Amino acid sequence: MSTMMRIDLLGTSFQIQSDEEPEYLEEILSYYRDRLQEIEETVATRDPLKKSILAALVVTDELFRSRSEGASSEDVGEIEEIAHRLLQSIDEILPEPSP
Repeated sequence: MSTMMRIDLLGTSFQIQSDEEPEYLEEILSYYRDRLQEIEETVATRDPLKKSILAALVVTDELFRSRSEGASSEDVGEIEEIAHRLLQSIDEILPEPSP
């Protein structure tokens, strides 16, 4: 089943298409928004790109720490696969940056 979802983050709005359940996508988006909120509360930058990169680094750090704390490689592999598919969907939708 393919799901279309509208994402509104940091003043940007776009739609993605995914094979994941809408509830799961909402959960991921909610989690990411929480990380963005933490970044906005602790970092002075107003640049949305910098905020999103910092939030992505925080989430990646959490993933790596989870790996080292004994999460099964199967779970980590599944998380990486889902994240990769979502990133591909976003890359297909977002326009190329201007030089």
